[in-house]
Amino acid sequence: MYRILFGLLIFLSSDTLLAQPSSGNKSYYLYDTLPMNIGNGQVETPFTGGFNSPQFVQLDLNNDGALDMVVFDRHDQKILPYIRKNGRWLYDRRYEKTIPRLNFWIRIADLNGDNKPDIFTLNTISNLVIHLNITQPGDKEIKFKDLGSQYFRNKYDTTFFILYNPLGLSKLDLPHIGDLDNDGDVDIVFYDPYNRSYSMFRDVRAEKGWSKDTFEFQDMDYCYGYFNEGLDNSFILGQCLYKEKLKPRHVGGASLLMFDNDEDGDYEMLASNVGFKKMTLLKNAKAQRGIYYDTMVQVDSIFPPNTRRAADFIFPSAFLADADADGVKDLLISPAPSADVKETQNIWYYKNYGKDNKPDFKFVQTDWLADKTIDLGAKSSVAFCDYDNDGDKDLFVASNGDFELTGGLKDRITLFENKGTKTLPSFVKTNDDYLNISQKGLADLIIKFGDVDGDKDIDLYYGERFGKVGWYRNTAGPGKALNLVFAEDDLLKNTVNPGMENAAPALCNYNNDTLPDMLVGMYNGRVALYVNQGGVGATSYTLALPNTWGMRGNEWSTEINPAGFYSFGYAMPEVTDLNNDGQQDVLLGSSFGKVRLYKPTGRSIYDSLSAIEGWLWQRTVTDSIEPDFGNRVNVAAADLNNDSIPELIFGNGRGGLHFAKIQTAKVAGLRKYGNLEMPKVYPNPAFDKVTVSRKTITERWTLTLLDASGRFCREWVMLPGERHFSAQIAGFSPGFYTISINNGQRTSAVPLCIGVKP
Repeated sequence: MYRILFGLLIFLSSDTLLAQPSSGNKSYYLYDTLPMNIGNGQVETPFTGGFNSPQFVQLDLNNDGALDMVVFDRHDQKILPYIRKNGRWLYDRRYEKTIPRLNFWIRIADLNGDNKPDIFTLNTISNLVIHLNITQPGDKEIKFKDLGSQYFRNKYDTTFFILYNPLGLSKLDLPHIGDLDNDGDVDIVFYDPYNRSYSMFRDVRAEKGWSKDTFEFQDMDYCYGYFNEGLDNSFILGQCLYKEKLKPRHVGGASLLMFDNDEDGDYEMLASNVGFKKMTLLKNAKAQRGIYYDTMVQVDSIFPPNTRRAADFIFPSAFLADADADGVKDLLISPAPSADVKETQNIWYYKNYGKDNKPDFKFVQTDWLADKTIDLGAKSSVAFCDYDNDGDKDLFVASNGDFELTGGLKDRITLFENKGTKTLPSFVKTNDDYLNISQKGLADLIIKFGDVDGDKDIDLYYGERFGKVGWYRNTAGPGKALNLVFAEDDLLKNTVNPGMENAAPALCNYNNDTLPDMLVGMYNGRVALYVNQGGVGATSYTLALPNTWGMRGNEWSTEINPAGFYSFGYAMPEVTDLNNDGQQDVLLGSSFGKVRLYKPTGRSIYDSLSAIEGWLWQRTVTDSIEPDFGNRVNVAAADLNNDSIPELIFGNGRGGLHFAKIQTAKVAGLRKYGNLEMPKVYPNPAFDKVTVSRKTITERWTLTLLDASGRFCREWVMLPGERHFSAQIAGFSPGFYTISINNGQRTSAVPLCIGVKP
């Protein structure tokens, strides 16, 4: 997306390599663009990661006065920011960090009447949390202050020993939060499954005459709208099992959207329920009848009217947002559950040809925003192989195809054939069910390519939900296009004990013989090692250790009792050589959004290795952070530009892709007179000082620090005989810089990130 950043031309180039001091490993960064085609059209931003259960709110992320779009995917709590620019939505991952942590859902409303939308969400135990918008003029990005968990004033009088209770809301539903009575403060309406009715919490700031910075929620209405729901998703008007309605006191499974549909000043209710596809609009007669309480008097089960009905997937949720920037809020509809939903063609866009308070919604498309990215349903798993033997790497992506269509039991492989060159890849989708593997009835498919049987050609092997590893034998022989024939579905012939499900295999060379061995990641977060004791053309894998090198995909948590590692981790290894040093590295995907790096060469399999940190980054507006991919992240490595250093493509639980490569740069105004050794620069990001380390020590190097605009900042000299040089950078503003290197005849450039010291 942002192809020119801070004066650096970013693309698939190997001019500059960075390194981390502890591991000698290069620093990778996430990027959004790489030529990727489906059919005849190039995908705008293929590496956003897909959509499963997206929710939509509009916030001014870059504080430029225009509303941007924040997509929050409930499936894995992932935030996807889109900046509005020149009439287009531009995905910009740099603004992910501006949004505070969200759990289960996001709503926005102006809590304190300062005309800045605040964020409402839940904590991990489903209590309401509010993040106050504290953005000031001149800020480069939106800012929030965490107000913490919220409490509500219950119905009891001051003689009762408990007057306040945690404001708990269902993590499965979607409440409405906004000013429903037009008094300037915030109201909350949510579904009460016990009474099959809707309840209201009201902020009584206006009624109490309090200042804008004071608020208090009170439970006010136990049958909002005066109706009940039937067990068959019907709405029974004029009846309530629990009729209590209250007035402000002294101190002491539905998806819901409310809006004025008929220009009378009260709010209609648009609701949907678990297990049903339709959305129902209930008409509010509060204004027309001049009554105190909101009262629903009419049910419209065909919504929106006079256009394509929103009834294509189970439990839809609705959002109002100005999708086309014409100043009027449109309607977006997507799945509400967090899993097992409609996972493709699942963002329905209805343009509003009317007004905000009297809308006229007309259907436009089923893949709004999703048409700009790669989305193959859910649980995407990636692998590379030159299947046609044309000299470049092709991309294979396994996925479930869309749970609502396949039931999650017909995983398939999509082939993106590399139609580019050895130095500039361009992937085109040519097959959406490679080998017709969907007919095998596999679930949670993890795929890899490698020489399974030691006969020097490339086979396809895979893991699946029940812990088995299968494979397809290549009968073509070395140096030819693949000809894959199914071999067996239980290659390891192992006993799958509890915790060993969800096999994720990766070939490795553990004992330095001529036969491939295998690492297998598992549901329990561990990685097992199977040693190949067969021969050429034969396979005989034997379990050597169920917990190899101590690698794990689990996350430590203090939210479980007692504190410890979660029992699941979905470990998914990839064996590669990240820095071209001839040693095997292991990248370990997991269920927790992180990819860990291990360097096991020369270490006993009984050793417990620590994961190497700081090897992978994504940019924010002001610095860099380690990315969080969402759940079920896995990775494949391949050299796509013929520089001997692999690029990385990631799959995830939302059926999408991400892309990372070595940080690269060409500095404007510099001429390159041949290849000058690329030094190691660490730490990167740096804080107080940065070290430049080189192999050649016979030359005098001039090191020039340039800022993001290419302006001179400082200059140092490395004298002949100096292998390492440390420079003080304390006092420089955080941001992206470039170190220009000149030996008198040749020049090169290394990017440097100066961060904010923790």
